[in-house]
Amino acid sequence: MSFLRLDNYTVPGFGLQAALSLKFKDEDASGDSSSTAKASKGTKGKCLECKVCIRFRDEADLRSLTSMAEAKQGGDGRVYTITNRTANAAGMRQGRFTGDFRADEQEDTRCWLVSFSLAEHISVPERAEAREAPRAVATQQNPGETIAPATDPTAQDRQNLTWAERKMKQISDAIGGFDDAGGTTP
Repeated sequence: MSFLRLDNYTVPGFGLQAALSLKFKDEDASGDSSSTAKASKGTKGKCLECKVCIRFRDEADLRSLTSMAEAKQGGDGRVYTITNRTANAAGMRQGRFTGDFRADEQEDTRCWLVSFSLAEHISVPERAEAREAPRAVATQQNPGETIAPATDPTAQDRQNLTWAERKMKQISDAIGGFDDAGGTTP
C-alpha cells in the first residue's frame, strides 16, 4: 500500500499512485548535418506526479490537501519534506507543489480524483554543483596597442580631411567660420 507524507501531514484518500519524472535538458549539436549528437544542458530537478481518490463524504480531507498545496513560505510555495517510497528511492527528499492541482469528480465511484505534482527543492545535481569549487575565470591575453592622445585637436582634424576640405576650413577659419551650434565664431 502506497502512502505520501508531507512533513507531518499524511495525504488522505485511497488508491494513491505516484510517478517520478526526471528531465534531461539537451540541445541539438549536429548543426546542419544528419548527426544525432546532443549537447547536455544539465539534469533538472525531479518531479513527483501524484493521483489519489478522496470520497465525497470526506470533503474536509480535500479541503486540507488543497490548503497544503496553497501554503506559502517567503512568497513562494512551501517546501515540504517528502516521505514516499518512489520519491525517496530516487533521492527526492524535499519538494513543493507545482503545476496544476486538480480535483475531478468521479460520479461512478462517488469520489474526487485529485492530481498534483511536487517539484524537487534543491536537487541532487544542484547540491553537487554547489559543492564544486568555483571555476577560475580566464584572463584575457591580448595586450592591445597603446594609443597616445592627440595634443592638438586641429591636427587630428586635418589628418581626416581631404585637400579640398582643408582649404575650405582654412578660408572659414580666416573669415570667422561657424561653430558646431550654428553661430559664428569670433
